[in-house]
Amino acid sequence: MAIGSTARKVLWARSSNVCAFPECDQQLTVNLHDDGSKSLEAAGIPLGEEAHIISGSKGGPRFDPTYPAEKVDTYENLILLCPTHHRLIDKREGAGFTVETLRRIKSEHELSQRRQKTGQEKRDDEIELRTIAAIEAWADRADLTRWEGVTWKLNAPIQRLKESEIASFTQLGEWALTRNWPSAYPEIKRAFDNYSLILCDTVNHIRKSFQPIEGKEEIWEIYREYKHRLMSQDGYDAALKDFEYRSDVLCELSLELTKAANFVCDAVRSEIDPLFRFEEGALPHRVGDGVFSNTFTREEYGSAERDRTHPYPGKKAIEARVREQGGSSR
Repeated sequence: MAIGSTARKVLWARSSNVCAFPECDQQLTVNLHDDGSKSLEAAGIPLGEEAHIISGSKGGPRFDPTYPAEKVDTYENLILLCPTHHRLIDKREGAGFTVETLRRIKSEHELSQRRQKTGQEKRDDEIELRTIAAIEAWADRADLTRWEGVTWKLNAPIQRLKESEIASFTQLGEWALTRNWPSAYPEIKRAFDNYSLILCDTVNHIRKSFQPIEGKEEIWEIYREYKHRLMSQDGYDAALKDFEYRSDVLCELSLELTKAANFVCDAVRSEIDPLFRFEEGALPHRVGDGVFSNTFTREEYGSAERDRTHPYPGKKAIEARVREQGGSSR
């Protein structure tokens, strides 16, 4: 587990980017783990460190085997410090600073910082925290940690989905469509509006094209009429062509959905959290049957697409692309 965006934002906002150690008052800069941060550090600019009050590692500072592992990287177990005081509290496995002492230091520091803020600053902090919390809720609902598995199911030679997965897609589409994003973050709002458009088109395409497999009602696939009744050769060819067309459109929609999701991640990093999915990187787009072929690609909008209000061109354009290509891009 790693420190999430919400925990990080709450910690930095309530600490006002200042070291929590008594009488330090060192103004801190976020470490983006990039060349710019290295240059700042080399120039003597202190980078903030999100220190753990209770270590998650056996033998670490103030390690407590009874402390829940899922709480180690949460806001309640973090304190913002400068590098000097982080090293100080962790010396000799943290023997000089108890858990209770660090919690008191953190609480007193955050209360002191809050008293110095204006009403508008407090409201701005709350909007920022609520926004990043909604973004983390999206990341969980969209299953970003398993994105390659999501796209693979939409790109397999025979696309099949569980009924519960279709329901999750539908619920996510409704959630995305009804979000109100603060005007303070115009790129995030634009990215989510774009994501909502492609997601709704994908859900509608699945709903119109899929039917439950006979005898396995919990599994759905694109309806193949030629498998369910006798028909002439011309009828068979037309039904097969219809199946392939619906399958290819879904493949193209999954590609566009990956672009849109990566566009959202870029907007979040640009406007609110530079470290959002920093370690995980871009969402991968997976194509293949998992046996004879298995390809991962990085799908993102180009500069011309990003210049449009909505980079996603719309389902009609996707359908035209499939017809022009004679199939999908897989």
